[in-house]
Amino acid sequence: MKANFVSVSVKLFILVVSALLLLSLSISILSVTRLDQEFSQYQSNKLRQGNTQFDTQSRIVRDQMRSWLESFTDLIQLRKQSDFERAASALEQQFDALQLNYNVEALWLISDDLKPIYQSAPLTKEVLASVKNVSESFSPDNYLSCVQQCQQLLSIPILNAQGEMAIVTIAISLVDVIYAINQALENQVAIVAFDKSQNVTLAQADIINSSAKELMHALFNLNQPSDLLSKVKEKGLQVEYQQNSYLINMLPLASSPSHNFYLAQVDNVSSFTEKYQTYRMQFILSALAIFIILALLVHFVAGPFTKRLLILSDILPLLARKKFDQFRAVKIPQSKVFPDEIDVLINATTDLSYELEQLNIEVTQKTKELENIAMYDLLTGLPNRNMLNFQLRKQLKSTAGNNLNIGLLFLDLDDFKKVNDSHGHGEGDKLLVEAANRINLSVTDMGMSCRFGGDEFVILLNENTSNEQAKNLAKAILKSFQKPIKVNSAMFYVTCSIGIAMTEGSKIQASELVSHADIAMYEAKDHGGDRYFIYHGDMFQRVAHRVMMEGEVKQALAKGQFSLSLQPQLVAKTNKVHGFEALLRWQHPERGMVSPDDFIPLLENSEHMISLGYWVIRRCFELYKGMRDIGLSDVIIAINLSAAQFTDVNLQSYLEALLKEFDLAAENFELELTEHTLVKDIDKAIVTMDALRLLGFSFAIDDFGTGYSSLAYLKRMPVDVIKIDKSFVVGMLENHADFQIIMSTIAMVKNLGLTVIAEGVETKAQLRTLTENDCDLIQGYYFSKPIPEAGLFDFIGREIVDGNWKVFANSNTIIN
Repeated sequence: MKANFVSVSVKLFILVVSALLLLSLSISILSVTRLDQEFSQYQSNKLRQGNTQFDTQSRIVRDQMRSWLESFTDLIQLRKQSDFERAASALEQQFDALQLNYNVEALWLISDDLKPIYQSAPLTKEVLASVKNVSESFSPDNYLSCVQQCQQLLSIPILNAQGEMAIVTIAISLVDVIYAINQALENQVAIVAFDKSQNVTLAQADIINSSAKELMHALFNLNQPSDLLSKVKEKGLQVEYQQNSYLINMLPLASSPSHNFYLAQVDNVSSFTEKYQTYRMQFILSALAIFIILALLVHFVAGPFTKRLLILSDILPLLARKKFDQFRAVKIPQSKVFPDEIDVLINATTDLSYELEQLNIEVTQKTKELENIAMYDLLTGLPNRNMLNFQLRKQLKSTAGNNLNIGLLFLDLDDFKKVNDSHGHGEGDKLLVEAANRINLSVTDMGMSCRFGGDEFVILLNENTSNEQAKNLAKAILKSFQKPIKVNSAMFYVTCSIGIAMTEGSKIQASELVSHADIAMYEAKDHGGDRYFIYHGDMFQRVAHRVMMEGEVKQALAKGQFSLSLQPQLVAKTNKVHGFEALLRWQHPERGMVSPDDFIPLLENSEHMISLGYWVIRRCFELYKGMRDIGLSDVIIAINLSAAQFTDVNLQSYLEALLKEFDLAAENFELELTEHTLVKDIDKAIVTMDALRLLGFSFAIDDFGTGYSSLAYLKRMPVDVIKIDKSFVVGMLENHADFQIIMSTIAMVKNLGLTVIAEGVETKAQLRTLTENDCDLIQGYYFSKPIPEAGLFDFIGREIVDGNWKVFANSNTIIN
C-alpha cells in the first residue's frame, strides 16, 4: 500500500507561492494607502528638482560667460593695453555673436567710476546696482533681474595693463535655462509674472518665456476662480486637458515693484491618475497571477537568464576599450529552439560591436579631416593662419639662441575689393585661387605659402634665408602678377603689395614679426602698390605717429581745438564776392598751429577723419547762417570732402538733416573733391554726386591738373566748377608750359560749360592775365589770406559792400 505524501518540491512550491501571495497582498494594501503620499512626494521632488535645475543651469550659463570673457580678454591682450578702448571696440564686434550663441540680450562695459565705455542698451538701475557691487567688492556679481521680463545680470571686473578696473555687465536671456530644465526634467517650464494683488488667479498670468506657450495658456485658463495663486503655490494644481492630467507647481523666482515672478512647472501626471483609478481593482488579481507565474518561471528561467546576463555584463566594457575582436571571441550560450530577449540582446550587442568598430574607423578619419580643415584653407588649399602661427612659433623656438634669420613676406592684392563689388564674390574666389597658384609657383621650395585671410597671403621663408633671397622672391611674385588673370571670360589686371620682415637674429614674438611685415606691406600700398618694402623702425614710428595723431584729433574735437578759416573767392571781372572756401585749422595747445598738411594725410582714411569732416560741414552751416543774418546771403561756401567722407553712407542723410535744421538751401554750398577721390571708383562717385545734386549741392574738382586729369572722366562727372591748382598759377608768367596748361584748361572747361577758378593768385599781373583769358573766379593772397572764423563777420562788414569787394573808384588796388 502506497503511502500518501506531498513531495518536498510541491511543499517548497506551495511555501514560495504562499509567501509571494501574502507579500503581494501586503504590498497592495500599502500601495493603495501610500499612492497619495507618493503623489505628494512626486510633487515635492519636482519642485525641488526644478529649483535645483534652475540654479544649476543658471550657474552653467554664468560659467560659460565667465569662461568666454576670460578667453576674450586673453585674445585682445587686455593686460598689455593702457585703456579699455580696444576692449570696447572688440565687445561691440562680438555682440552679434554673443546674441546668437549665448542669448545675450545686452552688454555694457563700465569704468570703475560707473561711467559707460560701451553699451548696447541704456543703463538701468539694476545694472548700476550690480556694477556698484562689483566696484565695491572687486569680485564678480550675478543677479536675477525681473522687471518686465527676467534675465540674468552677470557683472565681472577686468583689469588693463595700468591696473585700472572696468566692469563688464552681461544681460543673459533665460531661454537656454528654460530649455535645459525642460530637457532635464522632461516637463514643460515657463517664467510667468503676476500683479501684486491679493486674489490673483492663474488666468491672470503673464507668460514671459515658455517651452510650450500654447499649452501653458490653455492650462492656466482652465482654472476656477477659487484656484488662487496663493493656493497653487502651497499645494499645486491638477487640471485635466485633452484627456491628459497635468500638475501645475509654482516656484518663486524674483519680485519687482509691480509684479511677482515664478518658475511654472507643468508635469503630465496622466500615468499617476490612471494608476490611481485602476490600481485598486486590478492590483490583487494581477498581482496573484503575476506572482504565480513568476514562481513557476523562477526555477526554469531565472538561473540561465541570470548567468547569461552576468557573462554579457562582464564583456561589455571591452567595447568601451575598443577591443572588438576580443568581445566577439567570447561565446555566450543561446537557446537554439526558442530564442528569448537575452538572445536578441546578445545578437544586438554583437551587431553593435561591428557598428562601433566601423564608427571608430570613421571618427578617426573625420578627426584627421578636421585637423586638415583647421590647418588648411578650404578655398585655395594653402596652409591657413593656424598653420602659419604653428610653424612660425616652431621656427622661432628652434632657432632661439642660434642667430638664424627667420623671414616673412606679407602680400595683399591691390584693390581686390573692386573685383568682388563689380563681379561678385564667386569671381573673386576664383581669382584668389589663381593668385594663390601664382604665389605658390614663385615660392617653390623657398618656404611655405599661407592664406592669411581675405586677399592676404603670407610666405614663411625657410630658416636662414638671406635678405637678398627674400627680395628676389618678392620681385618674382610681383613679376608673376604682371600677366592678367583670366577668370571665365573676364580678364583681371591685378597687382599686389608686399611687406618683408626679417628677424635678423634678434629675439621676437611671432605676432610681432607678422605685424612688422604687415606694416611694411601697407607702406608699399601707401606708395602706390605693385612693389615691396622691407620693414624698418621708421615705419613703426610712422604707424605710432598716425595712431597718436588719431587720438589727438579725437581729443581736439572734444576740446574744441579745431576752427575754420575762410578765403574769399571773387568774380574776376567785377570783384563781386562769389563765396568762400572753408579751410581747416588746428590750434594745438602745445605745438601751436598744426598745418593741415601734417595731419590730414595721416588721417585721410580713418574714422576720426569722418567725424572731423562732419564737424567741418556743420560749422560751415553755422557760419553761413551767421553771414545771412548780417546781410550777406548771395554767396556760397566751398566745403572740402575727404575720400572717406565722400564714400560714407551717412553723408546724404547728414546733409539733409542740416539743411532742415538751419533752414538753408543746398545751392549755398559747394562740395569740393579731389580728382583722386573721384576716379578711385568713378561709377560709385557719379551715383553719389547725382543724389546730392538732386538736393541742390554743386561740385568742384579741386587741384585740377595734378592727378588723373582726363577729358573722358570730366565729361562723365556731374561737376560745376574746375579749380586750377596754385602750383600752375605761381609760375604761369615765368614758365611757358604752366601758362599753356592754364590757358588750355580754361578753354576746355569753358567749352564744357563749366566754371573755372584759379587758386593762389598773388600778383596783379597774374590777376590781369587770368581775367583777360576769361577765367571766371579768383582766389588767393592778392585779395585776402584765409580769414579766421573769429574775425569773419567783422571782416565782411569792413571789406565787403553790397556783396562787392571794397576797391578804389578807378583802381584795382585793395583797400587795406
